Amino acid sequence: MADYLGLIFEILFLLAGIYIYLLSRGAIKGGIQTEFVKQNRNILRVLSIALIAIMSINVILHLSQLVS
Repeated sequence: MADYLGLIFEILFLLAGIYIYLLSRGAIKGGIQTEFVKQNRNILRVLSIALIAIMSINVILHLSQLVS
């Protein structure tokens, strides 16, 4: 049961990274579209890509561990 809970949290962090990336690109207009997001678009974009990459690897490894 704990393995599935961990997988759910990994997927949630992956979705958060995707949301932050789209928000920093201006593809979506979120509720937190503040001056902070406008001023720090580049760093948010880089950090969200890093989060997406790390969480994608975690999800793939977690799924392969659950299957085997």
